[in-house]
Amino acid sequence: MADSLAAVFKRPWDTQLAYFRQKLNLGTERWTDIMKGQHDKAFVVAGAMAGDLLEDLRQAVDKAVAGGSTLADFRRDFDKIVAERGWEYNGSSDWRSRVIYQTNLASSYAAGRWQQLTDPDMLKVRPYWRYKHSDSVLRPRPQHLAWNGLILRADDPWWQIHFPPNGWGCQCSIVAVSEQELRGKYGKLGPDTAPVIETREIIRPDGSSVYVPDGVDFGWDYTPGQAYLGRQLLDKAATTSARIGAAAVRSAAENINALDKVIQEQWRPLVQRIYPDPSNYKPSKQRIHIGALAPDLVEHIETVTGQELATAVISVDDSEVKHALRDAGGKAAKRVSQADALRAVVGMYQPERVYQVVEQSESKALYLMIYPAQGGKKHIKAVVSVGYRTKDKQDGKRVSIQTNTLTTLGYVELSDLDNPAQYRRVK
Repeated sequence: MADSLAAVFKRPWDTQLAYFRQKLNLGTERWTDIMKGQHDKAFVVAGAMAGDLLEDLRQAVDKAVAGGSTLADFRRDFDKIVAERGWEYNGSSDWRSRVIYQTNLASSYAAGRWQQLTDPDMLKVRPYWRYKHSDSVLRPRPQHLAWNGLILRADDPWWQIHFPPNGWGCQCSIVAVSEQELRGKYGKLGPDTAPVIETREIIRPDGSSVYVPDGVDFGWDYTPGQAYLGRQLLDKAATTSARIGAAAVRSAAENINALDKVIQEQWRPLVQRIYPDPSNYKPSKQRIHIGALAPDLVEHIETVTGQELATAVISVDDSEVKHALRDAGGKAAKRVSQADALRAVVGMYQPERVYQVVEQSESKALYLMIYPAQGGKKHIKAVVSVGYRTKDKQDGKRVSIQTNTLTTLGYVELSDLDNPAQYRRVK
């Protein structure tokens, strides 16, 4: 029983280790200080604030994730670290060490498994997922038992909040299923119907309330690794051809909602920090990938212009975002709302129209991505500079890169774009 979780998740692989090792240490007072997808970026132990204590705990967990220690081994490491650092924590040693060990082992396994199962090549041959309850659990949750054997398409929205683990100590897992197995091995003519999602109200420590799906513990209604995979996907797409990169991003956007996760984890917090007062925001000049151009858009641009794009990925540094969200001078009336700014990544991915900027009869590498504003009464102009050459920090070094970068956001009248001397319609 002591090492039942290690037995279930006994073979770590590169994606699982990479997921855990890319996290940054973050001191927290309570386990609710960060929630859901935020765990994809941070290693936390509730109540562990000191950097040296957190790093020692991280190294002990790393050894466990890598398959180098059992729960008993981890408990010995835990007790030694606590004694050396003089850490006072809530709960017993056995309980606290088990929670840390099981949570990190299960979530890193799930993140690695998610990446494995959502690989486009895997989805082609095994488009269904089967929920599997672990027989090693002594006190199984009724809902998890009820889901045992459930087979749904991999892109069914139900998985977005029910991909295991679904709570503290949950040892459920997912098995990929082919069309042949669905019919032959499991005797089904098609996938099951997703269970109706019932919710319950949970009162948070601060007195606020949140609704959580039945069968899922508070804070576990997300899929570990989605946000990480979205960022990793854009990193890879940025280093390949525009058409290949765009196709990969489209596959992720359609099958695993990776684009949505990137928006939430990268673009959204950046806009929320800058938008209220761009003039007083101090840029760090850090460049991040925020989205991509859709495959059909890449094809349109390359066909019309006769020029290959260096990449399909759109990136920004926060100084460019500050410029795009500015509200100074005569252009203040065209400043987009915060809600419309948050939609910019999706708008650039699937624009309603696209124009190339023309200057003195020469086409420039500036494109206007036009998409409807919230409510549909206005249109937004996102100006993207393609083939933009800049410097970026990679592995601690400044290197030259070619990217597509967002430079401006604003409202525009469609009639103003009907000017061949200034704009060339691409789509």
